[in-house]
Amino acid sequence: MNVKWGASNQPKHGQRISGDAYVIEPFSPHGLIVSLIDGLGGGEAAAHAAQSAAAVIRSAPAQDPLELIRRSHLALRGTRGAVMALFSYNLQHCSVSFAGVGNIGVQVYSAVPIKPISKNGIVGYRLPGLLKLAYSYSPGDTFVLYSDGISSDFTSEIDPESAEDPQSLAESILRHYAKGHDDASVVVVRIDG
Repeated sequence: MNVKWGASNQPKHGQRISGDAYVIEPFSPHGLIVSLIDGLGGGEAAAHAAQSAAAVIRSAPAQDPLELIRRSHLALRGTRGAVMALFSYNLQHCSVSFAGVGNIGVQVYSAVPIKPISKNGIVGYRLPGLLKLAYSYSPGDTFVLYSDGISSDFTSEIDPESAEDPQSLAESILRHYAKGHDDASVVVVRIDG
């Protein structure tokens, strides 16, 4: 499998640091974890929360997504908290599992319906009963994670095939659909056969 990815991030207007973080980490033998984390609010405190959750994921990318969220919840106690979403791919079997807490947006461009659902809550503050969803994907499918600083209008206005590569697509979504009054992040993953 050939995995291509891109990410683009900008702090909200007037801030020098983004409270969003992302993780794209391969793991042995055929895995890939992809996560987007949005620390609540903005600035240093939000960035600290998001980076703390990212560190948990990077430390054990092969772990079950639900366990990664639970471990992040413990690590974020006493911080602002965060919302987060994770995809864990098995690249050999063309399967992916998803878990999310809060309002990280997800858009999957696929021949078969892949509609991930996150549970309401805040990692580090109020963890809901978690849900893990499993899907099969097809080579060429495109997965987009985006924080609430991005307008979801792009989901009906952008053709993922219009961009040559995921990095160009991520930059285009950020450039045209960032709201400006919030941190904005986009992660795009395309897995070709």
